[in-house]
Amino acid sequence: MSLVVLIRAWVGKKGEGSQPAIFGRQNIPKIIFVLISLFLYALLMETVGFIPVTLLLFIFLLGIIEKRKWYFTAFVSIVVTVISYLIFEIWLQSQLPKGWLDFLRF
Repeated sequence: MSLVVLIRAWVGKKGEGSQPAIFGRQNIPKIIFVLISLFLYALLMETVGFIPVTLLLFIFLLGIIEKRKWYFTAFVSIVVTVISYLIFEIWLQSQLPKGWLDFLRF
């Protein structure tokens, strides 16, 4: 279903409404970088661990891709990482990959 929505957005008419195109020429590199970063996120999750990879992913997405200020990027990245860790590890009691931080046993 999402593939259909993406294809429709890609080949959609340019004169429809006043909203800018999602897949405009200037957004193509951003889309490619986000897809590559998500692929690397999934690839590195097991060896590096959930916490550092999630933190780096959000720093990359907010700081590099969206070009937000460093303090906003750092704050949101840390908050999202901590909250997602608490939700999955503590509340849902699922085991997230520890990776390099396995020696801490937290």
